[in-house]
Amino acid sequence: MICHTHWDREWFAPSFVTNEWLKELFERLFDLISRKEDYRYVLDGQTLILEDLLSTAPEFQEKVKELVRSGNLLIGPLYAQIDFRLSPEVAIIKNFELGKEDAKKFGGDAPVAWMVDNFGFISQLPQLFKRYGIEGAFLWRGVKLEKPSIEFLWESKDGSFVKCIFLIGGYRNLYGLSRTKSLAKKRLEHEAEKLKIFSLSGLVPLLDGYDLDVNPEDPRDLLNEEIELSSPEEYLNEAFSKIAEPPKISGELLSGKYACVFPGTLSTRVYLKRQAYVVGKMLRYVELLASFRNERIDELYRTYLKTLVHDNICGVGVDTIHRNMQSVYKKLFDALEKSFKEHLKRLATHLKSGLYAVSFSPFEYDHYHCDGERCYRLQSEGVGFFKVNEFDVTRSDETLSFKNDYYEAFFNQDGSLNVNGIVTGVLQLERELGDCYSTDTEKMDFSCHISKMQVERAGERHKIVLLERVIEAEGIHIETEERIIFDESPLVKWNIIVHASGRNYLLSFVTKSFDRTSKVFAKMPFDVVERDRIDTDLLPHDAGQKLNRVLLAAREVGSIRKFPFQGFVALQGEKTLAVMAKGVHQYEVDEEGDIKIDLIRSVEWIAKNNVRGRTGDAGPLMYVPDARCEGTIDFELAICELNADVRSEEFFKWFSLFDDPAMLVSVKKREGLGLESLKLFSGSLPWICVENGELLVYNPYSKPIRGLRPCQIGTIPMKVVFPNGDDRADVQILSSLRFPQLAFKKITEGEIEQLKEKIEIIEEEIAQVEQALKGLREDSYEYHVNVHKLLSKKRTLLELRISLALNQGKVLKRLMRKLNELRAKRRIYDYIVELLKEGAR
Repeated sequence: MICHTHWDREWFAPSFVTNEWLKELFERLFDLISRKEDYRYVLDGQTLILEDLLSTAPEFQEKVKELVRSGNLLIGPLYAQIDFRLSPEVAIIKNFELGKEDAKKFGGDAPVAWMVDNFGFISQLPQLFKRYGIEGAFLWRGVKLEKPSIEFLWESKDGSFVKCIFLIGGYRNLYGLSRTKSLAKKRLEHEAEKLKIFSLSGLVPLLDGYDLDVNPEDPRDLLNEEIELSSPEEYLNEAFSKIAEPPKISGELLSGKYACVFPGTLSTRVYLKRQAYVVGKMLRYVELLASFRNERIDELYRTYLKTLVHDNICGVGVDTIHRNMQSVYKKLFDALEKSFKEHLKRLATHLKSGLYAVSFSPFEYDHYHCDGERCYRLQSEGVGFFKVNEFDVTRSDETLSFKNDYYEAFFNQDGSLNVNGIVTGVLQLERELGDCYSTDTEKMDFSCHISKMQVERAGERHKIVLLERVIEAEGIHIETEERIIFDESPLVKWNIIVHASGRNYLLSFVTKSFDRTSKVFAKMPFDVVERDRIDTDLLPHDAGQKLNRVLLAAREVGSIRKFPFQGFVALQGEKTLAVMAKGVHQYEVDEEGDIKIDLIRSVEWIAKNNVRGRTGDAGPLMYVPDARCEGTIDFELAICELNADVRSEEFFKWFSLFDDPAMLVSVKKREGLGLESLKLFSGSLPWICVENGELLVYNPYSKPIRGLRPCQIGTIPMKVVFPNGDDRADVQILSSLRFPQLAFKKITEGEIEQLKEKIEIIEEEIAQVEQALKGLREDSYEYHVNVHKLLSKKRTLLELRISLALNQGKVLKRLMRKLNELRAKRRIYDYIVELLKEGAR
């Protein structure tokens, strides 16, 4: 048995509330360990718990260090339980680095990752685990084994593999034994019996812990010598010592077959994803420039990583939490923007006065590049400053078409664009019936008409077309301002500002490829993955007795059509067609070859009952009107068709230009001395960050590059010698990253009244269940089923009451604590009802 807590620091309650609970948890842990010196407790695999604790109880620091060194408290190896599908590569690296640094500071070492509730995992995690000295992992969601087993090996494309424990029965199967003392032994026997058929080693993982659990217990007080307290490392080593040939799987773990991975979270509150993207870019740029002065920005990364915790960036918390995230992103952006300009000024002292393209792409370019304001000849040789001398000459051209060496494009009457026979820029509206966790759409009637389509500006080598559209459906009104940018590159850049009003819809940007056969590829962190268009490898609602007994949590059923991406989705046949996007992460490619990039998914509830495609509940029934995304949101996309493999340097050259576009800056100095270019480094390997003075890169290509095998992550030297420069330079940034903001609409009195009505209905239902219980024997199965029902309804009542308070501007800490306690009782009863159900057969 492993004792632990899963600490959802921000979900139905903000961290300033849950941090207060941490002090209580640790006081109880200190007392328990003082009485049981061999007691061990897993602190959710993230050192952020200790950071939060010490922010409110700094006096605990030495005691915590003592218990970490003694092995009673098991910390790390991660800094935070981030969402790996949505976090940028640099954040994933920093999450490992800071977690390792924190563990060392407290005297701990965690060679096994504890990731029991993340919503799926990227393909390159085994390689990253190995890189940071992690030999194994405990996982729950995302695992896709044809024949489920508790033990398996997980392999990355480079050949790295780690030992894994699949918690098929969840991470709370023996939680709260002290609250069910009379059933403790039966629960133990029942869990062991139903899990042992999935164990190859004969060992069965039993876990005593739950979300935000502040009541640690020693299960030996109830079960005597029948169980052994273990640690993740001990369990992993013993289990695999008993197995000759464990099954091996490779690639992503994104399946909802055995437990939900909630694909809908990829597009929930898209404004947060857009803001996180921009801040992540600025962090990466500033860290690179700061490294030339041996400066670090770890504290900024810590602040950023807190926003990437899975419940945060997935958008499944209460509005209070996500509004604070926006404030954090804006403060980070402002601080980074100031720092960025200061670093540019220092580097610009080595340059002559003039205009420069500041490039963060390692590739070389020589073409006319339009940034949406100016079109100039970009002549860059990698990352650095490169003089700009030539600009495109503007001319009168009202034709709604453009042609270059890569494509021929013209606009259709409906505002869509034909590019080499492909039709892109189609806006599609669907009815959204899901919640913050899961998407569930159906077709709806809507209209889309053009209010303006004209050439904004043109030159010999570029053109900008302004397009404005109005989309309407019942209760929905959307207006767009779109700028389509053409230049000498193969990229057709499509910038969209969306003014949205309405609720419960999905707005998608569609590219019609008419390609029914080509393979689908998606850019993910450190990899380009190949996927099926539809995932049908899921279990039915009734998964059979053996699985039904252990799969008590929600899982996906039917088919999955929505998948994650970071940067681009591509169809590769004779050519590669890619749709690129910044900070947008949900796509679908259907049977006809339509590539749908989901822009706005408007919902109103964190979790609802009876969402198609999902069994069971997913989270609290809480009203979150900000998740409707009513307001103004901007998007940056591009379409690119190339005669090149998606895993080629030629393709990545242009993707890199889209993802890391050059910034135009003006440098003014009193003296005329200086360089006309300042190259920092170059090459074709995508760079992530600076690590110990070297550049961390990865090889996405199908051939070795600079000593790195395909799909390998590694470092390459970065030697920059700066000449003597003047000590002063004035720098003006003419084109830079913009921070996407969203202003919210206030909740209406009508919505408040609807919440009150829902509360009254639940109160009546609770009274009915309480009345029914009076007529049942307390030792009957029906009695316990009704207790479970009563706990569920009382939980829902508290969720609605907290929703009402939050939407009225109040944070009721007492109710949030009460909800936490009720959630725990109800979850324990899931296992009791399942246990007694078998006895009732």
